[in-house]
Amino acid sequence: MKKNKIFKTVILALSLLALTGCGGKTNESNNAIYPMTIVDNSGAKVIIDKEPSKIVSLSPVTTEIVAAVGGLDKLIGRTSYDDYPTSVEKIDVIGDLMTVNLEKIVELSPDLVIGSAFLDQGVRDQLENAGIKVVTIYTEDSFDGTYKDIKSIGDILNHSAEADKVISEMKTKVTAIKNKVAKAKTTPSVYLTVGFGAGGEFTATGDTFISQMIEMAGGENIASDGKQWSFSLEKIVERNPEILIYSSVLNKKELISTVGYKELDCVKKDKVFSVESNLIERTGPRLVDGLEQLVKIIHPEL
Repeated sequence: MKKNKIFKTVILALSLLALTGCGGKTNESNNAIYPMTIVDNSGAKVIIDKEPSKIVSLSPVTTEIVAAVGGLDKLIGRTSYDDYPTSVEKIDVIGDLMTVNLEKIVELSPDLVIGSAFLDQGVRDQLENAGIKVVTIYTEDSFDGTYKDIKSIGDILNHSAEADKVISEMKTKVTAIKNKVAKAKTTPSVYLTVGFGAGGEFTATGDTFISQMIEMAGGENIASDGKQWSFSLEKIVERNPEILIYSSVLNKKELISTVGYKELDCVKKDKVFSVESNLIERTGPRLVDGLEQLVKIIHPEL
């Protein structure tokens, strides 16, 4: 028995030595090891020397993920589009999705700037020339891509356990939703609009993740053969969807009184529903809530 205790003690000591003896520092809360080398989504290799304590987010999705994994206390800068959770309103604004205030970011002196697919390479170069670490986290528009991004940000911030929990809860909800949708006896035709009128008809075409979400929710997207968010009013009228869904940023009265739309059977039958735009357009932790909203619209019987 005594030999077993000694053996276990030696193994534990060696395990701790392995974690701390590789030139890195271990944070006991989540066991992240720094320096940490990240190959980000731009292909750049970024070495993060220590656990970031001051970060700037360049996208609403990043900000939502940071908050979800418990890193909001590290956030010192955000874009004007970042509005969730509401507590981020107190955090300094450094620009919008396309244009950032470089002087403001430098003034904040962050340990790390987390960018997205919208980050211009020229802006990145200027930030790095100013001595600021930059990493882009953006995989793809899908649930798997969202899980990867949550995991990456959680690891970087030394909140891996929290990130794993968020991912696990999302996967559980998605599985439950899929199981419910599998019981559906119909597949209603759906048209989801994010813009209409003189500027053209803009919808979740077949090459968008929102189109995939419509299918996951048990609907048939009538614009699945469209591309790059563009579709024709003539085809909408011709295909006459059973359900019309519109982004919450649009006006329902204007939509249902517009030529073409007002002739649709779904409009006459009041099968017109709003979906919260941020829940389906932002590929963050609330994406599963967007999927749930779509199911409630398309299959209320479930």
